[in-house]
Amino acid sequence: MNITPQELKYFADYIESQLGIVYAPENYYQLETRLKNIADFLSLPDANAVYKKAITKGINGTFKQFLLDTSTNNETSFFRDFKVFQIVEEKILPSLQVSFPNSFNYRIWCCAASFGQEPYSLAMLVHEFLEKNPKHPPIEIIATDIAEHALKRCHEGVYSHLEVQRGLSSVRLLKYFTKNDSDHWVLKPEVKNRVKFQTQNLLEPFAGMGIFHLIFCRYVLIYQDNERRKQIIKRLEKCLRPNGYFILGASESALGVSETLLHVAESNVVFYQRN
Repeated sequence: MNITPQELKYFADYIESQLGIVYAPENYYQLETRLKNIADFLSLPDANAVYKKAITKGINGTFKQFLLDTSTNNETSFFRDFKVFQIVEEKILPSLQVSFPNSFNYRIWCCAASFGQEPYSLAMLVHEFLEKNPKHPPIEIIATDIAEHALKRCHEGVYSHLEVQRGLSSVRLLKYFTKNDSDHWVLKPEVKNRVKFQTQNLLEPFAGMGIFHLIFCRYVLIYQDNERRKQIIKRLEKCLRPNGYFILGASESALGVSETLLHVAESNVVFYQRN
């Protein structure tokens, strides 16, 4: 039996309430595909059976976690938008001690860890920077995501040949990875151990996250409606030190949302600094 648009809307509304991710009716086909995957996971015959389970027994436990996990988009790559990482390497990391001279350590938050490529890309830059500046105070990287299956892959630090080909230079591949018996690439401890991963829903309180000198929140807000987008940016801003850096995705903007995040454009890269 085919699942109806009204039944798909039931799941779309639930996902929006939990994650803020908006499934427009024209994208219900994506949601239906994901519900079919959930049906296989739960040993149910089809997406319609998933709906019947949801309305009779509720969405909870493993069912809830798998639904939310599969609803997120984990499209990512190493050094995605390479010029952004050049700004981090050439401007932001060297400026930390100048902008924050009294800090004993520096903190970076990567808000959407996905499968780990972005936080590990930052970790490679930090590792190289500290190699050149051994007396520099420590730099801590915290990476968060809502999806448990994505965080599991982050902790493993194992990538296919196709994944390491996307954005990773051969020099960094050979420097930071080893090949295992399954022909996959395994991240070396000197980079892997620089990142701490934890679960965080951006719609929920940032309890215990602390204050950061640099926040990466890229390609997350495009899935939120305008009001939630503004709320998340304002809450992230409170986690940022004065003069701290805030980086969004290329198609995202904080203009008109915050009066204290100053728009900066350098080398065709847009980022923000907290006033």
